[in-house]
Amino acid sequence: MKKINIGIIGSGFIVPVFISVSKMYKDYHLRAIWGRHEEKLLNFKEEVDYYTTDLERILSDDQIDVIYVALPNSLHYTYAMKALKHHKHVILEKPFTVSYKAAKKLTDYAKKHGLILFEAIVTAHNPYYHKAVKAVEELGEIRMVTANFSQYSRRYDKFRNGIILPAFDRKLAGGALLDLNVYNIHFVTGIFGMPKKVSYHANIEKGVDTSGTLIMDYGTFKASCIASKDCKAECYGLVEGDKGFLRNNTTCSRCADFTVRFNDGKERNFGQDEKGEFDSWKYEMKEFIRLYRKNDLEKAYEYNRQTMIVVKVLDEAIRSAGLDYREEDL
Repeated sequence: MKKINIGIIGSGFIVPVFISVSKMYKDYHLRAIWGRHEEKLLNFKEEVDYYTTDLERILSDDQIDVIYVALPNSLHYTYAMKALKHHKHVILEKPFTVSYKAAKKLTDYAKKHGLILFEAIVTAHNPYYHKAVKAVEELGEIRMVTANFSQYSRRYDKFRNGIILPAFDRKLAGGALLDLNVYNIHFVTGIFGMPKKVSYHANIEKGVDTSGTLIMDYGTFKASCIASKDCKAECYGLVEGDKGFLRNNTTCSRCADFTVRFNDGKERNFGQDEKGEFDSWKYEMKEFIRLYRKNDLEKAYEYNRQTMIVVKVLDEAIRSAGLDYREEDL
C-alpha cells in the first residue's frame, strides 16, 4: 500500500512531536520540510527526503499528498490556503485560524475541491473524550462547567524583559487564548455546542493576553474557561450536574484521565493508561489515515463543523477583549 507522503511547513517546537508520532504508523512517510531558516531545517535533515527554503518546491512536489502546517497562528490561513490551491490535503495545527472569516474560506475551498482539511486537535478523536461526552448524559441537569489550563511559559520571562518570541507576539496572534484556552473551548463545545454568548476577560500585556477567563453562556448554565501563560495551577476540566460530576484530571489538550462521581458516592474512572504529554496525538494521526484511505470527506466535513464552532467562539472572544489579532493576507 502506498504511503501517505507528508510535507511539513514550519520548523517550530511542535514539529518534532509531529514527526515522532507519525513514526508510530507505517502509513506515513515524511517527504520534505520547508522553513525560512536553513539552520533550523538542518535539525530535521535525517527525518525527511529533503529540506528546502523554497516554498514552491514543496507545494509543487507531486509526490506529496498532505501538507502539515505548523506555523505561528496568524500564518495558518495563508499557508493552508496555498497548500489547498496546490491540491494538497492539509493537516492544520490549532488554532485552526484566528478569525471565523478565514476558517470559512478554507473549509469552503476544501469542500468545493474534494480535499481533506484536518485540524490537529486531540478531543475530536480521543476515545476517552467520547466516553466522557456520553457520561455527561448521566449527570442530570448541568449547573456548572469549568476548565483550567494554566501553564507558566518559560518564554514569559523573556517577554517581560522585552524579548518577544512567537508565543507572545501580537503580530503573530500569540497569547493564552489561542495557545491554551482553545483546548478548553474544544472540550466544552464538543459536549454542549455553540454557546448563546461569549465574553473574554483577559490580562493584557503589550497587546497580548498572557492569561484570561472566557465565559460561555449556555442559558441554563455558564462555562468558565481559564488559561494562563503567566502563572501555573492544576489543570482540569469539570462538568457538574445535579446528579454528579465528571472531571478530566489532565489538561484538556490530553483528556487522558477521567473521574465520574455521583451524589450517592458511586464512582468510576477511565483513561488512565495515557501517561505521556503527547500520547493522545496518536488518535488524531490514526484518524487522518482512515479519512485519507477511505476518502471519507463527509466525516472530514463533520469535523470541520466542530472546528467552525470553536473558531467562532475564538473570534467573538478576541473581539470581546479588544485584541488586535489578524490573519496575514486575509
